[in-house]
Amino acid sequence: MRLTLNTPIHMQFKNILQKTYPWIGIIGSLCLIAPSLYNLLDEPFNWSTDHIILAAGLYFMIIFLKEIFNRIINLKEID
Repeated sequence: MRLTLNTPIHMQFKNILQKTYPWIGIIGSLCLIAPSLYNLLDEPFNWSTDHIILAAGLYFMIIFLKEIFNRIINLKEID
């Protein structure tokens, strides 16, 4: 007896997740960027962890935007 992991429902969920993954990443990046920018407005020149959070958020936002634009350019992946 053999179990199949690729059931039709699982594959549909996987396809939906792959299509929405970059958009979820953009929203997550913005959730990192907005609070750190708000905290940096008080004291912008003092080094704090908010600078690191801001840098990480911008880095991930660039990665997810690159993936979205690559999908737009390669129209094969868009259904």
